[in-house]
Amino acid sequence: MTLTEITKNVYSVNGGFIDDFGFITSHIVVDDEEALVIDPGTAGAPGKLISQALSSLGIDEMGGLIGILCTHGHPDHIGGVSRFASKTKAPVFIHREDAELLSAPQVFVEKRLKLDRAGRISMKFEKGPLKVNYNAIEVDRMIGDGDQIRVGSLKLEVIHTAGHSAGHCAFFEPKGKVLFSGDELNNFPNDPRKFYVDLSGSIPAKFAAIDRLEGLDAEYLLPAHDTMHLFENVRIQIAEVRDGVKQFQDQVIDLISARGEVDLAQLIHDLSRVTSISLPTTMDALLPTTLQVALESLQSAGLVRYSDAGIWSIA
Repeated sequence: MTLTEITKNVYSVNGGFIDDFGFITSHIVVDDEEALVIDPGTAGAPGKLISQALSSLGIDEMGGLIGILCTHGHPDHIGGVSRFASKTKAPVFIHREDAELLSAPQVFVEKRLKLDRAGRISMKFEKGPLKVNYNAIEVDRMIGDGDQIRVGSLKLEVIHTAGHSAGHCAFFEPKGKVLFSGDELNNFPNDPRKFYVDLSGSIPAKFAAIDRLEGLDAEYLLPAHDTMHLFENVRIQIAEVRDGVKQFQDQVIDLISARGEVDLAQLIHDLSRVTSISLPTTMDALLPTTLQVALESLQSAGLVRYSDAGIWSIA
């Protein structure tokens, strides 16, 4: 088990390293013999390591665990929720916009990814951390922007970011100045330029979230993947995430401009040949999904146009 103390109240538990996803990390907030688990990950990573971590911290998971708090509803964050909640009887918290991914797991495949029929079939054989192989579970508490989650004397502020997915939230603990950013900042290891959103996500919301999170007095940035960032590096890292998203959008505009008219398949091919940006490579659906959301945001901004023939061009 890899249990790392971040502050006297915050600990991280790392699962094994998985390709582009890095270490799938769960966080534990502890105070006054109470504990809150943030993002239990998949059933396998960190999985049972969380129970071992709680035991080593002197927490009774049947009485001292006050909740399982989810930043959002993607399988690498909630795949272990149903098993862990059944074992501990702890209540499950998530934003209402992502709650359906817990109560109806197949929604992730059916509504959140840009997949054709062949892609949907291939998802049945997916073996990575985005595999949907967990049981449905009902949410105990729907969280919203501005809510507070109490752990002993500590209070975590809920910040609804809605960029990475419609229900994505970050959590800020002001006493320790700790920001749990989920996948809104750095959802791929060691490369803030590499990101993805699902079809419910929003690039404008992601930019707004980055601005809002940058304004917090955070000294510890704890993404769900990648390593933590400390003190001045927090602001540097947030700025690099913003630059990465902007660079992706600028590259899409440049490619459309160079082609004049282009369909999605050609754009995906062109992007895959660009060496100046980093792209998700683990699962085939991640790039088309992120590109679709980016194009829709550019269209809303009046920068590109879309024809009924499936062609994108500069507006």
